[in-house]
Amino acid sequence: MKKLIALVLALVMVLALSACGSSGQEEENATAAGQEGVVTIKLMMSQTQEPGVSAAVEAFNKAYEGKYVCEADYLAFDNVFETLEILMSSQSSEYDLFAADGPNIAAYAERGYLTPLTDYVTDEEFAMFTKPMQDEMTYNGEIYGLAMGDSSLVMYYNTALLEQAGITYDFSALNGDNRISWEELVDIAKEVQAACDPDGSQGLIGIEFQQVGRTYQMNVLANDLGGVNIDESGLSVDGIINAEPWLTALNWYQTQVNDGVFSKGISASDTSSYFMSDKIIFYLGTTAMPGTFDSNGFDHYDFTYVPYFEGHQEDVTTSCGSWTVGLNPYSQKQEAAVEFLKYLCIYDGADVYINTSGMVPALSRQFTDELIAEKPYLAIAQYEGENTALVRAITPGFNEYATSVNALWENVRNGADVNEAAQACVDELTTAFLEYQE
Repeated sequence: MKKLIALVLALVMVLALSACGSSGQEEENATAAGQEGVVTIKLMMSQTQEPGVSAAVEAFNKAYEGKYVCEADYLAFDNVFETLEILMSSQSSEYDLFAADGPNIAAYAERGYLTPLTDYVTDEEFAMFTKPMQDEMTYNGEIYGLAMGDSSLVMYYNTALLEQAGITYDFSALNGDNRISWEELVDIAKEVQAACDPDGSQGLIGIEFQQVGRTYQMNVLANDLGGVNIDESGLSVDGIINAEPWLTALNWYQTQVNDGVFSKGISASDTSSYFMSDKIIFYLGTTAMPGTFDSNGFDHYDFTYVPYFEGHQEDVTTSCGSWTVGLNPYSQKQEAAVEFLKYLCIYDGADVYINTSGMVPALSRQFTDELIAEKPYLAIAQYEGENTALVRAITPGFNEYATSVNALWENVRNGADVNEAAQACVDELTTAFLEYQE
């Protein structure tokens, strides 16, 4: 029922957008009359990307004045997915381009929602993207979207709490080839908790993920032990999630929760507030977090590379991925749309977007000395992108995958039997993936 209500609301929103377009038809016609031959490109984008995209759109419209004009509509994050389903199921040409969240590329490609871009993007242009983004943009050997930016995982730490506890560990000396282990990090976290919150009355958390309970970041624990997210077919997790090293990772995580090192109960939407309130010592989050910290006046933090498990130095893995932009197969202006798409994601607009949005670059050339000097944590993102970054599970059933695996991490966090919870997750996904079997 909730899903039906959400879809109805999304449909109402789409109709409202169309109505707005109709009410502005006279103005659009007048503009077209004054700019004969100008092609209007329509883009549907998430509000989360509005600052960077709107700046790039403005730059594009100025650069291509008299030839093309891009008009962008920005939808609330959740509405993007529902609206896209409605538009594509009705074969709508309302938008020429739309935001396609990276992990959903495979699903959209399978449903015929995306025009393959392989014939539009040269080998040289494709090679400009970082390797993780190349993986995220492609499915079954075809390019189905172009990445605007990327994300990366960094470990932040509260310098005031470490100082208060008398910890002298030199985190600044760590690098991609010399990381702290998860085991040693747990020991330090417990030492700080004992010194700063000996009776537990302050609720001090030792270590936490920004996106606790979500596959995007939580899966690195299994990946750090050599585990994969899904099999090569993208349609099975049997023998993966219910076997080593996933079971080891899940048991290790549950032990740390039970010991009070990781939290129990707080949600992903609240973790940043906890860290900025001096309630979390070590905080694993994206490179977007310093902007949040700075805007809230939180300044007693520093950052370093994420940990590894002892004996698994070669398996260390980090999260990555973000929005891509896809081409509507029902668009009647595909050539013009591709011109804007490449401007936004490969050429001048890509630089406007990165400089405005603060995202991790999706293009290798964008990791300039100037950018890293301004945002030094991007040096970590650059290293991880070249060495440890792993895209989320590539599967046409990603939504089902994320729902089940998110629940697995949360169930284990709340004390469920690890073996039973893992097998339940496998069974659920085995059934869900039948929809995608030929």
